[in-house]
Amino acid sequence: MLNLGYPLWLLAAVLVVLGALTFYVLRGRVSDGLLVPLTVALTPVSVVLVVAVAVLISSLLSPFYEAPSDGLREKPQNTPTATPEPTAPTTSPSATPSASPSASPSAVPSASATATGSATATASPSP
Repeated sequence: MLNLGYPLWLLAAVLVVLGALTFYVLRGRVSDGLLVPLTVALTPVSVVLVVAVAVLISSLLSPFYEAPSDGLREKPQNTPTATPEPTAPTTSPSATPSASPSASPSAVPSASATATGSATATASPSP
């Protein structure tokens, strides 16, 4: 199956029309014995030339038929980059032991004091 992107009957109609035009143009210029063979030989050549000229004209005229582009939308939008927030100075590890569970060992059992101490130690360095 030949798929040219358009119906096959359209190709046949174009060949017939251009064949008739070629026959008409050659009728008074060549002898009657060469008229039909030249018509058969020159018709496909004329189809190729007509298609090439049509593609050339179409490519030259296509910028005029495109939708107008908005110049403002084509430019990349300059979004301000997020400035890094100033970070608070980190406290030294020597300041953290004042909040350690060793301040009141009598009120807290040793197992929960260790868990609280590790939670405090991990939470301190992140800010």
